Amino acid sequence: MAKYALLIGVSEYQSQEINPLLGVVKDIEAMQRVLQNPEVGGFYEVKFLLNPDSTTMQSEIEQLFIERCQKDDIVMLYFSGHGYRHEDGNLFFVTHNTQINPQGLPRIATAVDAKFIHERYMSRSKSKRQVLILDCCFSGAFAESMSAKKLVSLSINDEIAQQLGGEGRAVLTSSTATQQSFEDSGGGVYTRYLIEGIETGAADTDNNGVITVDELHKYAKRKVQEAKPAMKPEIFAVREGYTIRLAKAPVGDPQLKYRKEVEGCVRKR
Repeated sequence: MAKYALLIGVSEYQSQEINPLLGVVKDIEAMQRVLQNPEVGGFYEVKFLLNPDSTTMQSEIEQLFIERCQKDDIVMLYFSGHGYRHEDGNLFFVTHNTQINPQGLPRIATAVDAKFIHERYMSRSKSKRQVLILDCCFSGAFAESMSAKKLVSLSINDEIAQQLGGEGRAVLTSSTATQQSFEDSGGGVYTRYLIEGIETGAADTDNNGVITVDELHKYAKRKVQEAKPAMKPEIFAVREGYTIRLAKAPVGDPQLKYRKEVEGCVRKR
């Protein structure tokens, strides 16, 4: 069993009509740092893909889900960049070579179709534990066709399942299907708090030394809405995707305990 991650960031574009995203590189570097740390993320491989064209991006995603992983592995795909929602409702990821048509809209043949990723790669992957994190506009549109299920209590005896959490798929999005995401000089707001929750251990709300997908999203969502109330991050999960264990957190750390107590007092005001 192993954990694999592909981090994709698109900050620069061949078309001058697409605004660059200056904070993307910082986001990817920070995410790579926490996932590679054996005391935190403990990922076996974290690949950094910056400013790919549409063909390269699809190829790398195919390798991640189809070629690298096995059934008991955790596979994580992270994307930071521009998202475009077509008039038919489908989400497309804007890539380095995405062109703009005469109507001022992205040519979808030069972007990456999120639905295609879902149907051709994620659904055919051997991995039963998949996590997709999207920090882009309209990211919630990716999961509109998924069948989300509520978090359920599990009784798992299998040793691998106990170590890795429940099987399933989870999609974490920085915005809803109709909403834009925000970036400032420091990078994506949603990504900032995902990293903070992992790196500090603050997302480990039950203090058991493990950060699940559900815990991480709830922490980031709360922090995002304190900073940018208009943003509404979402989580969608299939089967037991909520319970996938993404990272470790320190147990008994007095500084972390104090931090959580202070945050709890602030929220009660």
